[in-house]
Amino acid sequence: MQTGIFTRISLYIRYAVSSLLILLVSCAVNPVTGQNELMLVSERQELQIGKDAAPSATWDFGGHYHDSALESYLGAIVKRLWKISERAHLPVEFHILNTSVPNAFALPGYVAITRGLLSEMENEAQFAAVMGHEIGHVMARHTAQRLSRMQLQQIGLAIGAASLGGSSGGDTFLKVGAMGSSLLLLNYSRSQEIQSDRLGVKYMSRLGYDPHEAISAHEVLQASANNYLKRLGKSRSEDSFMSNLLSTHPREEVRISEIQGMINQLPPFNIKGDGKFSTTFLNATKKMRKTNKVYFKYDKAQTYYQEKKFTKAEELLLEAINQNDHQAAFYSLLGFIKLQQKNYGDAKKAYSESLSIDTQYQPSIYGMGLFHFFEKNYIMAVNEFNNSLKYYPKHAQSHFGLGSSYFKLKEYSKAIPYLNNFAQAVPRHPEVHGYLGICFDNRREIRPAVISYRNQLAVAPDTELGRHAQKRLEYLEPYLKK
Repeated sequence: MQTGIFTRISLYIRYAVSSLLILLVSCAVNPVTGQNELMLVSERQELQIGKDAAPSATWDFGGHYHDSALESYLGAIVKRLWKISERAHLPVEFHILNTSVPNAFALPGYVAITRGLLSEMENEAQFAAVMGHEIGHVMARHTAQRLSRMQLQQIGLAIGAASLGGSSGGDTFLKVGAMGSSLLLLNYSRSQEIQSDRLGVKYMSRLGYDPHEAISAHEVLQASANNYLKRLGKSRSEDSFMSNLLSTHPREEVRISEIQGMINQLPPFNIKGDGKFSTTFLNATKKMRKTNKVYFKYDKAQTYYQEKKFTKAEELLLEAINQNDHQAAFYSLLGFIKLQQKNYGDAKKAYSESLSIDTQYQPSIYGMGLFHFFEKNYIMAVNEFNNSLKYYPKHAQSHFGLGSSYFKLKEYSKAIPYLNNFAQAVPRHPEVHGYLGICFDNRREIRPAVISYRNQLAVAPDTELGRHAQKRLEYLEPYLKK
């Protein structure tokens, strides 16, 4: 009975893979090594995939941290690094992302660092080392294969499926803080990590930074990760994202030794000033570091939320708001707490307050969709879920919300693609296959209706949808034999 769910996904993926191989496989000269190698995407396609992936990658890490002066200052450093790289002709933009998770990554045309990692750094040179490393991945085209995989995810939105799988309908709707697509950027090989380390050291030394700060930058990353987990009361083994992030890098003592070896092999370079520029950096990041400490309460409140300790979560959030009342994320999480408590009026007020701070804050736009859905105002829900997907195209819950809203409006043809996207992302969801079965059934599409009903029985046979699926299968299956 379960084969329907996974066979359909497998067929889609096999078709997409073979199509990509036919269209995209070619040999290209690696701009870093100068050697011919097999490449699945051209440079133009690589840029386009990076452009398409950037919005969802941004929201995987909390959206933009809004500080135009700080972003301009740091962005200028990134652009100088990019300018001396092997593919300086490519466009680039830089952003700070608003999460306490310590991380940095680069896509073709897009470089980002999180508030959590940036707040732990001590000087410009450490920042240049981390950014140089990430830029190195792009220049050596390490991201090309991962980006082609991300593009494949468009077929089924199988991003973050592990974090959503097995959830009940309400739980899935009300998930917050999930990460997904950017996990695909983490699994670089050891040789790729070493090559990016070498490039990062080379770039920063060319700009006059002390390359020894690449070692301290690595130590900052390790300390930042440990501090983040300690604040949440977790270990590395308990946090799958942080475990994946840190496992992509060689062991700390080996990494430091290797970076030192790279520094020793550098051609002659001139250090400007003290090579660190600590004072300028710390002054520029002072406001952010203060804000970051307030987010410690928000992060713990998120943990309480996930544990369904809503009263404790709200208490911490109110403390955070009392310290800094201009953070859209604080009010947004408060809105989700109120939704869990079925206090819809207060949820709407919280989301409205969040959106008055940041009109494009996707979690609150999604939350407004949920508010209208639970109030049974499905037309307004459709508008909000559509708006949510404009900012976060791969947000699986918004696909489910939009499909469910169309389903409630009995606009079955419109519901199918969104429900289908979600079904492929979370194939063991207890409701989505039943909804799809009813949609296809109403369109008189017998075969897909039967497949969906069978999937519903495989996942959740003892629900109202499961019983409906069984009844409809008894009626429809004989038609397939004719």
